[in-house]
Amino acid sequence: MTGGGLGAECASSCCVEGGRCALIALATGCSTGVAGQPSASSGSSGSTASSGSEKPRLSPPLEQPVLDLKPFETKPCELLKPEQVASLTRAEPPESKDGILGPECAWPAVDPVRDTRISLTLNVKTGEGLEGTYRRRSNFGQFKEFRVAGYPGVHANESEKAEGMGNCGSRIGVSDSTALLIIVQARKGNPDYSTSCRLNEKIAEMMIQNLKAAK
Repeated sequence: MTGGGLGAECASSCCVEGGRCALIALATGCSTGVAGQPSASSGSSGSTASSGSEKPRLSPPLEQPVLDLKPFETKPCELLKPEQVASLTRAEPPESKDGILGPECAWPAVDPVRDTRISLTLNVKTGEGLEGTYRRRSNFGQFKEFRVAGYPGVHANESEKAEGMGNCGSRIGVSDSTALLIIVQARKGNPDYSTSCRLNEKIAEMMIQNLKAAK
């Protein structure tokens, strides 16, 4: 999956810029300097459990049925239907790849200025769900909790102003060990520029609907 005109490939597990790298950094705590990503790594994320000698849980408990990501692990781009993408932005054909955190998909913008780029990752490889993001909370300038269709999520961005500057990285817990990672990128003049995180919530709701329908 390419960076859609915004960035470069990752030189290591920490990235320079671009949609795919942003998703990796959102989960790993790499320093990137791009909105939607944490500013530094805080080491081990710990466990989501709270028994015995393990660290107490920080992330909200899952109050909705667990959503299985396995049906989409080989086809992550099908997690958004073509008509759903078309309702959000004008996009080039999607590009998929098996990434560090799990299967990835990106919908590059047809016009990088007027259209919005969407990226997602099915985080199935870290086994941490939302917990790792909560344990790195101090790394983020913006850490804004939300719920979508009853599932816990967080907008975790390097800058507290990222939400209104066209770049938003969000993570939604769908089980104690897996999560959906979404990043949108919009430039000034794009209608999504000042409401980028709100668009992520809309995308997340669509994905959850599709996951439920796949059961």
